[in-house]
Amino acid sequence: SLQNNTTMSKMSIVGSLHGPIEIFISNEQRKNMEKYMADLMKSFGITCCCENGSKIDDIINSATKIKFPHALHLNLDKCREIGLVLSRCKMLQELCLNGNRGCLGEEMLVALFLAEGPYNFPLKSLDLGNNQFGTRELTMILPFLKSWEALNSLSVEGNCINNRGAQLLAEVLDTVRIRRLSLNRNQISKEGLSCILSSQNARYLTSLMISNNGDIGSAEIDEIARFLRH
Repeated sequence: SLQNNTTMSKMSIVGSLHGPIEIFISNEQRKNMEKYMADLMKSFGITCCCENGSKIDDIINSATKIKFPHALHLNLDKCREIGLVLSRCKMLQELCLNGNRGCLGEEMLVALFLAEGPYNFPLKSLDLGNNQFGTRELTMILPFLKSWEALNSLSVEGNCINNRGAQLLAEVLDTVRIRRLSLNRNQISKEGLSCILSSQNARYLTSLMISNNGDIGSAEIDEIARFLRH
């Protein structure tokens, strides 16, 4: 393999084909029919491997974890490109897109998660924390969140989600057995917490983080602790 001279931002992908590995794309490789996907993956700093005749499609299909660098500055075009990569994943279990520099708006979230329709991978963990989106944006990706029966960990901490957003998350809990839910640093009050705890599958929660939210204080935290023990 030949290493190009372009500095890549940090990102990790763990694929079932090769484990934690790196990609080195030569000028010759970029001339072939895989050019678009290779350049696209390189532009986001995705690490993987093209050794032993492996194709870019094989790499994407086998990726089980994608973690984007913190403070990535996404725009709508880049969100569409990431959505294209995600639409081609087949084995993805963990996706972390925490801390975009700037708000992930409605169009950007739709481009990320709904551009190609329902995705065909067994997602178990999703981190969308610290992206400054609110309840309106959460509404747009509700079908996406409800579509994964295997999803057991969800973080939307550090956003602008209010009680209506908590009601929407309760709808997710009505269909998905999430075990770890992080809602820290939003705009949720006791009313929103009540919706979460009253959802159909709330009994499966083993961890619920909801500090720095509205009027939720030590009494509510104690209530959560008692709820989780049962």
